[in-house]
Amino acid sequence: MTAFFRYSLVLLIFLLSGCSGISKYDDHEPAAIVKGQEITIGDLRFLYPDETALDYLDGTIKLELVKQEVQEMGFDITGNLETDPDWFAELPPKNTKDEGGRQIRDFAESQAKKLHMDPEEYQKEYAKRINELNAHLITFLEEKLDGYQFGDEKMNEEANQLLEEMVEENKEEIKVLIKPTVR
Repeated sequence: MTAFFRYSLVLLIFLLSGCSGISKYDDHEPAAIVKGQEITIGDLRFLYPDETALDYLDGTIKLELVKQEVQEMGFDITGNLETDPDWFAELPPKNTKDEGGRQIRDFAESQAKKLHMDPEEYQKEYAKRINELNAHLITFLEEKLDGYQFGDEKMNEEANQLLEEMVEENKEEIKVLIKPTVR
């Protein structure tokens, strides 16, 4: 369980900010195209609240590049998948007193409502997607940065640099279609 939280934090390190909500856009509308793969408004809406979803577009683009690179190189992510993802896939009870559990439940209920899903169904799918994103990112960093260890500040700087270079190398194949507006 702690490994999943640790790796989830890695994801957050690479999600950079812009500023704008997406509720005015259709779920099927592409927000960006990365080497031919669309990142739709619906993809962003699933993972983030509407008010901040575009804040994470740059990070989501990086994660799509990572996913594509891992697949192209044939790296195996199974060793970095959470082996017991069910604990995160289960929604905390409605009457939980735990603040973290309450936040998870509130987020799942809010997201499920806008996506016309059952909160439990949403949480299961959300946990699955986060687990896969984490596994791709960790696999990529372990393969590209010899001895990569989460939490090592120098290694995290190297990881950020590697991802920035990856974006620069692929800038001709990245099309951002919806620009965040500064609040």
